Amino acid sequence: MRVNPFTILIILLQSVMLGSCKDRSSTEAPQLLFSGDYISAAEDDPDGSISVPVYLSFESDAPVSVDYTTADSTAIAGKDYVAVTSGKLTFQPGELVKGISINVLPDTAVKNDVYFTIRFSNPVNGKLSKSGISVKIINVDFRNLAWSEEFETFALNTTIWNYEQGAGGWGNNELQNYTNAAGNVHLDTGYLHITALNPAPGSYTSARINTQGKKQFTYGRIDIRAKLPEGQGIWPALWMLGSNFITVGWPRCGEIDIMELLGHQPSVSHGAVHWNSNGHVSRTNSFTLANSKFSSGFHVFSIVWTPNRLVWMVDKQQFFSLNRSEIPEFPFDLPQFIICNVAVGGNWPGSPDQTTVFPQNMIVDYIKVYQ
Repeated sequence: MRVNPFTILIILLQSVMLGSCKDRSSTEAPQLLFSGDYISAAEDDPDGSISVPVYLSFESDAPVSVDYTTADSTAIAGKDYVAVTSGKLTFQPGELVKGISINVLPDTAVKNDVYFTIRFSNPVNGKLSKSGISVKIINVDFRNLAWSEEFETFALNTTIWNYEQGAGGWGNNELQNYTNAAGNVHLDTGYLHITALNPAPGSYTSARINTQGKKQFTYGRIDIRAKLPEGQGIWPALWMLGSNFITVGWPRCGEIDIMELLGHQPSVSHGAVHWNSNGHVSRTNSFTLANSKFSSGFHVFSIVWTPNRLVWMVDKQQFFSLNRSEIPEFPFDLPQFIICNVAVGGNWPGSPDQTTVFPQNMIVDYIKVYQ
């Protein structure tokens, strides 16, 4: 987990306020507290360092200090982080929170998360709540295949996928009715087909499937190989929503759009991110194929998602990136689930017209998640 020191501070300060109402012996020493069993940092941290928060259980009239050192575990000093052989943390009277700064080093040779320990000793005017805390360095090379969907079963695997069904616009005044009918969604020789149909004038059907409650991920590289539909009013998307969508709603849950395409621009793929910051905020960019269309063949659409950065790629070519500092109230430290759909009409692409040909298919070869 990635710990927000300020959230922990608020909780501890509330505890302090309650504790201050109780009688306390003048000789009682405050405890030195730590934020959970471990804290995490990513090897691509833009500052190259992390701050490990330490708290006092209540204010002290005298300075409180503690010595600390670092110790290797699966992380190696000099390779994954900079060792501390002799450190001292001192709280002046009235201070409740301090930070220990540790430098984290990028290590492209290591493909797994690694850990080291900060050990505490010799507390003065305070008591240790525990002797140490672990630091997890999150690997962001993402070379280990954590999950893949090759669509090689006879029918869609409902232990992984949900069918979303119904009409009503889906928040964008769209025209389609999503169904689970084979004409709109089926598997064929290792490929997922999502098909938009026009069964009657002014009537449109399509499909939308998701992994909500069944498969969710936090950080990684997600590759999706797909061939896309085209035509005015056709809107395919490969994207993700925060798994807390039901409880906090959109856009607070955060949305990562790996690929969106407007059918009247069949050579242009969009990547986007949506979040809440006193209302809906989004950032987007696009990738344009030279002398071709995304409906003419398969392409790999990717997102690289680290604790500090989001990077969008098409066929391994980066076209968009955002750092954590560019996304206030960053909601992307929590799990997200995957969605595949083809919408018809709506505010963004507009409605189909006489040039739009049906059926239109989005064909997905695979989804692979590397962590």
